[in-house]
Amino acid sequence: MLGADPVVTQIQLGLLLRTLRTSADLTALEAGAHIGLTNASMSRIEGGKQAIKPDDVLALLDIYRADDAATAEALRLASVPRPRARRKRGQSYRDAVPNWFKRFLVMESEASDVLVYENETVTGLLQTEDYARILLQSGAPMAGTHEIDKQVDLRISRQHILTRTDPAPPLLDLIMHESVLHRVIGDDKIMAAQLKHLVKVSKLPSVRLQILPFHPKPTPNRDEAFTAKSQFMLLRLPEQGTVLYLEDFTGATYPEDYTVIDQYAASFQRLRSAAADPAESRALIGRITKQYE
Repeated sequence: MLGADPVVTQIQLGLLLRTLRTSADLTALEAGAHIGLTNASMSRIEGGKQAIKPDDVLALLDIYRADDAATAEALRLASVPRPRARRKRGQSYRDAVPNWFKRFLVMESEASDVLVYENETVTGLLQTEDYARILLQSGAPMAGTHEIDKQVDLRISRQHILTRTDPAPPLLDLIMHESVLHRVIGDDKIMAAQLKHLVKVSKLPSVRLQILPFHPKPTPNRDEAFTAKSQFMLLRLPEQGTVLYLEDFTGATYPEDYTVIDQYAASFQRLRSAAADPAESRALIGRITKQYE
């Protein structure tokens, strides 16, 4: 999707090096000391925020005892030219993908499971083109039509992961608050089409969609009264474990504290307990759709 983008390959290399280091049972401090880098530098490299010289990659691969396949992939990624310096703010509207979002795209494409809670809008992987366009225009009112078209194309192209065959698609486990269905984005026509699309894609084997209704059924642990203040996403990566993704107006954060990640994972399960099951959720979406027709 992003080709041999230098930022993307730098992120992919960082993820691979972290996986190899963990498998070798070495700390970032120990690995960094081997090539003369600080623990902070190793953290930035593995997070895809700092480039690393091919010679240093080779040295790390040696102490990680990487096999031939991992070695070849790491060296391929390390050979891609480094990202150019960022443009100065205000020079022009950036019509490419922001670097912070490129890291997310890499992880989304590699995840085996994508767990999402949404309380504001339909998640990007399930948006129609018209719905996505309205949201993107509102987020960048100064952008031209060409820039918005590129952003829309990217958002829609991401959705192929739900129907791909090689590798297998990730499981999209989505909980949406009923308020998402009532908040009009665009107009009634756009909303009707969006809700019909939700029903359609919810039947895919790779999608589990549940709606948290305004009047949820009582649960033994009072999960129906549990509230999540904002949207969040958990991405389960086969090698790296679970990553927590929190997005705001200016970018995104990836909390690495396992306690925090566990709290969000537990919160997702509580929200699921109070949400309607997939069949009931489709029926609810269908009833609300009629209000827009």
